[in-house]
Amino acid sequence: MKQVVTILSFAVSLLLFIVGCKGGEKVVPEWELLPPEGCVVDTVCIDTMDVRNPYIRYDYSSDMYYMVADGGYMWRSKDLTLWNGPYDILRWDTASWIGKNPVVTSPEIHKCGNRYYYMATFEPESVSAVKKSSVALVADSITGPYRTIDAGAVLLDAKEVAVHPTFCTDYLDAAYMIYCHDGEQNGDAAVQIIRFSENFARRVGEAYIMFTASQVPWSGSVVNGERNFSPIVEAPCLFYCGDDVMGMLFTSRVGDEKRVGTVYSETGTLNGPWVVDEAPLLAENVGSAMLFNDYDGTLVMAVTMDTVVNGVAKSVPRLIKCDSQFDKLQTKGNYKF
Repeated sequence: MKQVVTILSFAVSLLLFIVGCKGGEKVVPEWELLPPEGCVVDTVCIDTMDVRNPYIRYDYSSDMYYMVADGGYMWRSKDLTLWNGPYDILRWDTASWIGKNPVVTSPEIHKCGNRYYYMATFEPESVSAVKKSSVALVADSITGPYRTIDAGAVLLDAKEVAVHPTFCTDYLDAAYMIYCHDGEQNGDAAVQIIRFSENFARRVGEAYIMFTASQVPWSGSVVNGERNFSPIVEAPCLFYCGDDVMGMLFTSRVGDEKRVGTVYSETGTLNGPWVVDEAPLLAENVGSAMLFNDYDGTLVMAVTMDTVVNGVAKSVPRLIKCDSQFDKLQTKGNYKF
């Protein structure tokens, strides 16, 4: 009898192994989302969240919205109103330049092929040649875990302060990273672009400038009749509208207040030249704009508004409905949940 049970147990195990394999590869168990150490998962309304640089993506397979923001954590929602989190999704190589306890800012999640790429700015805890730089991590699921692609790869110059990365492809499906060379380092922030290698770990060729902060006609302040441009331009977000019109959102400042601006490519390609609109798209104190499509394809812009609630400074997300059917991106008021 014992021998029969052993044979049956072996048969069941073999069957489970066969079922759990596809194309000769064992299926990886679903990643379990857990909160960061010392935190508890909570459900909060988007109007009461305090997050900077939120990036939202709708996932059709799970019918779920996912948000990442400064700090490196993830939230998820069924309706864009109530969000559940935070969840810990990053597992980078601590032996790399990123180190053990970096500051993580301006993250985004992009899907390319069957994999997901987490792009963010990492500021190492220890003093090194790399002060603050941007890189991509990879995962097989939108919820992670996101891991280092190549710990020894060189993507950007170690001396260059690179922030606010985003992802795009060209008409040949070549992958690129658009990012900002920080204005605090060079006095005139530049939105730059580099081409990724096939695995997103290295660059192909050198970076080139798309446009600079000094080209933003509405930014800065006017002193004695002369305009002093703001050295800050950040949060690039590529979009398409009309008949193959290529544009980009970005954030700059008028005095101490943030504004969301637009810049368009005259050739409809990444090569530009890029021309900044004379006036900001959003003239109120909001920034870090990004675009996503909701469950029925409606184009939505997510921005953050700095405010004070009960004496505490907060950065609250705000959702705005947009229209991209014309030659320029248009906003259509607050998004209706």
